[in-house]
Amino acid sequence: MLAVTVPPPSAPRGKRTTRELRLAMRDAMTAGARAQASARIAAAVEVLLTARCAAGATIGLYAGKGTEVDTAPLAAAVARHGLAVAYPRVQAGSRTLAFHAVTEEALAVVPPFGLREPRPDAPPVALEAIAAFVVPGLAFDRAGGRLGWGRGYYDATLAQVPGALRIGVAFDCQLVERIPAEAHDIALHYIITEAATHVVS
Repeated sequence: MLAVTVPPPSAPRGKRTTRELRLAMRDAMTAGARAQASARIAAAVEVLLTARCAAGATIGLYAGKGTEVDTAPLAAAVARHGLAVAYPRVQAGSRTLAFHAVTEEALAVVPPFGLREPRPDAPPVALEAIAAFVVPGLAFDRAGGRLGWGRGYYDATLAQVPGALRIGVAFDCQLVERIPAEAHDIALHYIITEAATHVVS
């Protein structure tokens, strides 16, 4: 693992530096290490979801891009427990993500961000019908803070469903001491890495 000292992300420049360094540390993991860590994370999230969500509940799940935590093992695991999965789609002109009930195999890479998303005509799932959201990010802290790419899609979406369970997943190298919260930031309930499950509330 890289030994990197991260300056406190107390200003936009600090956030940018944190994004760059944590992305570099994630990218520096070998493919095998990422796969093993993703499997451990999936197992921990599976335990949490099956304990907190009723059978038949829908889970909002992203499809990993690049060196993000791979959620394919988690999708397979929750399906075995009778939980449904919905994937997000960026909507033009809106900060709120739309979710659709599809399999990961039905997703397609969509510009401009290169995310794997459902087709617009895929069966929609209302945000209010989603019991828990599994959220990616570039950096997290143990107080539920999350640092993404700065576009605000997840914060805007999660603000619409305050009663849903919010779970951040990341590799342990992505944890930082503190991410300063802004007014629009939505704190997560759990941060799960391959090393530990951090309970926020």
